[in-house]
Amino acid sequence: MKAPLFVLPLLAAAMITNTTQAATTGSLRFTGNIEGGTCRLDAGDVSRTIELPLVKVSDFDNSTWAGLKTFNLTADCDADIRNVTFTFDGTPDTWLPAHFANIGGTARGVATAIESRIGGTASNIPANGNPAARGRTIPTSAGKAVLPMGAYYKKTVIGSVGKGTTITTASVTITYN
Repeated sequence: MKAPLFVLPLLAAAMITNTTQAATTGSLRFTGNIEGGTCRLDAGDVSRTIELPLVKVSDFDNSTWAGLKTFNLTADCDADIRNVTFTFDGTPDTWLPAHFANIGGTARGVATAIESRIGGTASNIPANGNPAARGRTIPTSAGKAVLPMGAYYKKTVIGSVGKGTTITTASVTITYN
Protein backbone atom coordinates (compact mmCIF):
# COMPACT_ATOMS: atom_id res chain seq x y z
CA MET A 1 0.00 0.00 0.00
CA LYS A 2 1.21 3.38 -0.86
CA ALA A 3 1.30 6.33 1.59
CA PRO A 4 -0.75 9.31 0.65
CA LEU A 5 1.32 12.00 -0.98
CA PHE A 6 -0.54 14.92 0.54
CA VAL A 7 0.89 14.32 4.08
CA LEU A 8 4.35 15.55 3.20
CA PRO A 9 3.29 19.06 2.04
CA LEU A 10 1.12 19.47 5.20
CA LEU A 11 4.01 18.46 7.43
CA ALA A 12 6.31 21.02 5.71
CA ALA A 13 3.68 23.76 6.10
CA ALA A 14 3.29 22.98 9.79
CA MET A 15 7.05 23.25 10.31
CA ILE A 16 7.17 26.68 8.60
CA THR A 17 4.28 28.19 10.57
CA ASN A 18 5.69 27.06 13.92
CA THR A 19 9.00 28.94 13.43
CA THR A 20 7.97 32.52 14.34
CA GLN A 21 10.57 35.27 14.98
CA ALA A 22 10.82 36.99 18.35
CA ALA A 23 9.63 40.64 18.26
CA THR A 24 11.75 43.36 19.89
CA THR A 25 10.70 46.84 20.96
CA GLY A 26 12.98 49.82 20.48
CA SER A 27 12.80 53.49 21.26
CA LEU A 28 13.87 56.53 19.32
CA ARG A 29 15.23 59.69 20.90
CA PHE A 30 15.22 62.93 18.93
CA THR A 31 17.43 65.82 20.00
CA GLY A 32 18.03 69.25 18.56
CA ASN A 33 18.88 72.81 19.35
CA ILE A 34 17.00 75.99 18.57
CA GLU A 35 19.19 79.03 18.74
CA GLY A 36 18.30 82.67 18.87
CA GLY A 37 19.62 85.08 16.32
CA THR A 38 23.00 86.75 16.47
CA CYS A 39 24.49 90.19 15.98
CA ARG A 40 27.93 91.33 15.01
CA LEU A 41 29.56 94.70 14.62
CA ASP A 42 29.46 95.98 11.09
CA ALA A 43 32.69 95.01 9.32
CA GLY A 44 33.74 98.66 9.09
CA ASP A 45 33.42 99.08 12.88
CA VAL A 46 35.43 96.03 14.00
CA SER A 47 38.80 97.78 13.89
CA ARG A 48 38.09 101.41 13.14
CA THR A 49 40.10 104.60 13.48
CA ILE A 50 38.13 107.75 14.23
CA GLU A 51 40.19 110.74 13.10
CA LEU A 52 39.44 113.74 15.29
CA PRO A 53 39.76 117.12 13.56
CA LEU A 54 42.94 119.16 13.69
CA VAL A 55 42.74 121.79 16.42
CA LYS A 56 45.18 124.39 17.72
CA VAL A 57 46.47 124.81 21.25
CA SER A 58 44.80 128.24 21.25
CA ASP A 59 41.38 126.56 20.75
CA PHE A 60 41.61 125.64 24.45
CA ASP A 61 42.32 129.21 25.65
CA ASN A 62 38.63 129.92 26.30
CA SER A 63 37.19 126.41 26.18
CA THR A 64 37.65 123.10 27.94
CA TRP A 65 37.03 121.10 24.78
CA ALA A 66 37.52 121.20 21.00
CA GLY A 67 37.34 119.12 17.85
CA LEU A 68 34.00 117.29 17.89
CA LYS A 69 33.76 114.40 15.40
CA THR A 70 30.40 112.62 14.99
CA PHE A 71 30.05 109.08 13.67
CA ASN A 72 27.87 105.97 13.97
CA LEU A 73 28.54 102.46 15.25
CA THR A 74 26.41 99.77 13.64
CA ALA A 75 25.52 96.19 14.56
CA ASP A 76 24.08 93.87 11.90
CA CYS A 77 21.54 91.47 13.43
CA ASP A 78 19.26 88.57 12.61
CA ALA A 79 15.54 89.40 12.39
CA ASP A 80 14.64 88.06 15.86
CA ILE A 81 17.02 90.43 17.71
CA ARG A 82 15.18 93.38 19.25
CA ASN A 83 17.83 95.32 21.23
CA VAL A 84 21.60 95.72 21.13
CA THR A 85 23.70 97.10 24.00
CA PHE A 86 27.03 98.68 23.10
CA THR A 87 29.42 98.73 26.11
CA PHE A 88 32.69 100.67 26.04
CA ASP A 89 35.89 100.08 27.95
CA GLY A 90 39.22 101.89 28.02
CA THR A 91 41.86 103.59 30.16
CA PRO A 92 40.57 106.50 32.26
CA ASP A 93 42.58 109.71 32.19
CA THR A 94 44.53 110.39 35.41
CA TRP A 95 43.14 113.94 35.86
CA LEU A 96 39.68 113.45 34.33
CA PRO A 97 38.83 109.79 34.93
CA ALA A 98 35.42 110.14 33.28
CA HIS A 99 37.31 110.62 29.98
CA PHE A 100 39.62 108.31 28.07
CA ALA A 101 43.40 108.77 28.42
CA ASN A 102 45.77 109.82 25.68
CA ILE A 103 47.84 106.66 26.06
CA GLY A 104 50.30 106.88 23.22
CA GLY A 105 50.33 110.39 21.87
CA THR A 106 52.72 113.24 22.54
CA ALA A 107 50.16 116.02 23.27
CA ARG A 108 49.93 117.13 26.90
CA GLY A 109 46.90 118.12 28.92
CA VAL A 110 44.17 116.46 26.82
CA ALA A 111 42.00 113.37 27.03
CA THR A 112 39.33 112.07 24.69
CA ALA A 113 35.67 112.40 25.55
CA ILE A 114 33.36 109.81 24.01
CA GLU A 115 29.61 110.37 23.94
CA SER A 116 26.45 108.83 22.64
CA ARG A 117 24.16 111.13 20.67
CA ILE A 118 20.87 109.22 20.85
CA GLY A 119 18.01 111.40 19.67
CA GLY A 120 20.47 114.25 19.13
CA THR A 121 21.23 114.51 22.87
CA ALA A 122 24.89 114.17 23.84
CA SER A 123 25.57 111.92 26.84
CA ASN A 124 29.11 111.22 28.09
CA ILE A 125 30.26 107.60 28.19
CA PRO A 126 32.48 107.52 31.28
CA ALA A 127 35.78 105.68 31.06
CA ASN A 128 35.60 104.99 34.80
CA GLY A 129 31.91 104.03 35.00
CA ASN A 130 30.36 100.67 35.78
CA PRO A 131 29.18 98.59 32.79
CA ALA A 132 25.66 100.04 32.95
CA ALA A 133 27.01 103.60 32.78
CA ARG A 134 29.38 102.70 29.91
CA GLY A 135 26.62 100.97 27.91
CA ARG A 136 23.96 102.26 25.53
CA THR A 137 21.00 100.14 24.36
CA ILE A 138 19.58 100.67 20.89
CA PRO A 139 16.51 98.94 19.38
CA THR A 140 17.03 97.23 16.04
CA SER A 141 15.32 98.35 12.86
CA ALA A 142 15.49 96.37 9.62
CA GLY A 143 18.22 94.13 11.10
CA LYS A 144 20.48 96.96 12.27
CA ALA A 145 21.19 98.79 15.51
CA VAL A 146 22.83 102.16 14.87
CA LEU A 147 24.37 104.09 17.75
CA PRO A 148 25.05 107.77 16.94
CA MET A 149 28.23 108.93 18.67
CA GLY A 150 30.69 111.75 19.05
CA ALA A 151 34.24 112.20 20.31
CA TYR A 152 36.34 115.28 21.06
CA TYR A 153 39.47 116.52 22.83
CA LYS A 154 38.97 117.44 26.48
CA LYS A 155 41.35 119.71 28.42
CA THR A 156 42.48 117.82 31.53
CA VAL A 157 44.59 120.15 33.60
CA ILE A 158 44.20 123.84 34.31
CA GLY A 159 47.02 125.43 32.46
CA SER A 160 48.27 124.89 28.99
CA VAL A 161 47.59 122.19 26.48
CA GLY A 162 50.77 121.04 24.76
CA LYS A 163 50.92 120.38 21.04
CA GLY A 164 51.43 116.86 19.73
CA THR A 165 49.51 113.76 18.77
CA THR A 166 46.77 111.93 20.61
CA ILE A 167 46.12 108.21 20.67
CA THR A 168 43.17 106.91 22.64
CA THR A 169 41.81 103.40 22.45
CA ALA A 170 38.47 102.07 23.55
CA SER A 171 36.96 98.65 23.02
CA VAL A 172 33.28 98.07 22.35
CA THR A 173 31.39 94.89 23.20
CA ILE A 174 27.87 94.19 22.01
CA THR A 175 25.24 92.09 23.76
CA TYR A 176 21.78 91.54 22.36
CA ASN A 177 18.36 90.00 22.93
